[in-house]
Parts: sequence; C-alpha cells; structure tokens
Amino acid sequence: SNLSEYSKFDHLLDDGDDDDASGGGGGNRIERAGADKHAAAPSAVGAAPPPGADATSDPTCIRTKMTKKNDDDGRYVFECDGRKIYEWEQSLEEVNMYIEAPPGVQASEILCNICTDWLQIGLRGSDRFFIDEKIFSKVKICDSSWYLDDGGVINIVLAKVFRGEAWESPLLGRKGGDGGAAGSQVVDPATKVEMQKELMLERFQEENPGFDFRGAQFNGSVPDPRSFMGGIGQGG
Repeated sequence: SNLSEYSKFDHLLDDGDDDDASGGGGGNRIERAGADKHAAAPSAVGAAPPPGADATSDPTCIRTKMTKKNDDDGRYVFECDGRKIYEWEQSLEEVNMYIEAPPGVQASEILCNICTDWLQIGLRGSDRFFIDEKIFSKVKICDSSWYLDDGGVINIVLAKVFRGEAWESPLLGRKGGDGGAAGSQVVDPATKVEMQKELMLERFQEENPGFDFRGAQFNGSVPDPRSFMGGIGQGG
C-alpha cells in the first residue's frame, strides 16, 4: 500500500485485492461487533513508529491548502486535492486536531500513536496510516491524548513543550516540511501573524485578568508570544 498519499480513512482496510472484496482471504477486516464506541484503546501515546513506516515517499497528493474555517471560529482547515484531512486550532498550551473517523468506527478500532515529534493515525488491522507525519514542534507526551467524541470525530490534544510557541501547522507534511508537492502544510506569512496576535492577546488576558483585550490592536509588528518581555510563564 502507498503510504505517500492521504488514503481515504474509510478505505484503509481495503487491501486492493479482489478476493478481499468478495470476503476471502484478506485478513485485514476488523470485527466491530460488541466494540465499545468510546472505550479507550490501548495506550499508544509515546509509542515509536513501527519499523518500516515511510512517510517520506514522493507524494501523489499535489494540491494542498490551509485556510481559516470562518471568521467566527478559531479553527483552520487543511485540505488535500479538495478533500478535508483535518481541522485544528491552538492555544498557549496546546494544539487540538479534529479528524472525522469513518462511519461506524469505534474508539477501540482506532490506532493513534503520539510521539514527541511524530503522529500516526490509522485503523487497527491495516498496514497503512491515514496520517503518518512529523509534528510541527515537540510535544509533551505525558500531557497529550486523544478520544473519539459522540459525533464520530477524533479529537487529538498535542501539549506544547514550548508554551506560547506559535505553530504554523500541527504537522509538517508527508516530506517532513522539506518541500515538494505536499511537503508543507504551514500557513502563509499573513496568517502566521494573525495566529501570533491571537496568542499574544490570550497571554495578555492570562497575565491581566481584570482587563478585556478583545479587539485590541498592535502598533507595528506583533511580538513573539513565547519570548515577549522576558518570556512567558508556565501558567496555572
């Protein structure tokens, strides 16, 4: 199977052989009967990528874009070839990703490996991953987690090692951010400035709880929310 493309999540268990489609011999199908929809899967947080995992093959997916969902929502949407791959948002503390699971999939069927600098999302019983990529920056494994909500959306929490750091994307693409057709998922420079502004206002609000910074503007360039005025504290 080709790990270089964003295979449709609900097709991960198809091995591409005709005998599998007819119910014979594939061996990759998951038995869903009796599965607990919200049961926590065996912990994969901090697990190392399995031997042979290859996320650096030449990508076949060539049209990607990262856009803001809407003006009233802090989320951004990453699309590949016109298909939404995930939504995401960030705060001073963490990055949250939202991935739509295939219909009917239970939490116990989902494989989610959160490493210090790598993320894998797939289905148990498959030999490939829907997402298998380098994370934008380092995460604290002990504070990171995931769960499947009632709407069938996988919620992934990536705790930032560097509190206040402005992430330009949760992931660095199939080529680890080294360029190429799908080598980068980061936002454009103007959007990066907007993200820094949102984090700076969050920091101001945290450090000055008696004030309302909604709608505040900056004169000149937006400072780095992590290093401004001697650096950010560790919060509550």
